[in-house]
Amino acid sequence: MKKSICFLGMILTCVFALTACQTPGTQYYPSPQGGQQQAIVCAPAWAENPEDTADALYGQGFAKLRNQALTMEAADARSRTAIVRTIKTHIESRFKDFMQESGIGEDARSLQVVESISKQISSETLYGSKIKKRKFCPDGTIWSLAILPLDGIDKIKSATKKNVEKYVKQKLSDNENAQFNEFKAKQAFDDFQKELDQLKMTGLN
Repeated sequence: MKKSICFLGMILTCVFALTACQTPGTQYYPSPQGGQQQAIVCAPAWAENPEDTADALYGQGFAKLRNQALTMEAADARSRTAIVRTIKTHIESRFKDFMQESGIGEDARSLQVVESISKQISSETLYGSKIKKRKFCPDGTIWSLAILPLDGIDKIKSATKKNVEKYVKQKLSDNENAQFNEFKAKQAFDDFQKELDQLKMTGLN
């Protein structure tokens, strides 16, 4: 009986010792693969406190693969994708507001405009963004921070305006859309341009 009690005491002592030795402050982030949780103890400061977006747009991403080169490539790509996603969310939202105000509604042509804008955003972000920082973790995880300067964002806004302006002109010349009021369309487009000029890309996840 005494031996059993002593043995149980030894087990409890080991359990408490292991618990006390665990690293405090471990943070959990979504795993790049699926919805499983992955423990990362070396997340960079800019992952918890995003960079100021007054002078540029930032995106962050991380990856953990078997090959370091592929891991770095995946982390870089995900950081750029974060920027693309942010710009698309903002601009597509403004474009939908524009369609409602002008009375256009969704049709095949408007969907083509959205697709064209989406491609332009992806292209400009890919070639205009740069990797500003990386963090290499002991467990093989790599974090990347991408940056898109203001001139890159301005190019995207300019291309968006041209796409929408062309779309409005095509709509106004389409006899099948006689109910599409020219003044209403022009007013809605002017409002869209102003919103686009004042648009601040914030809220990165």
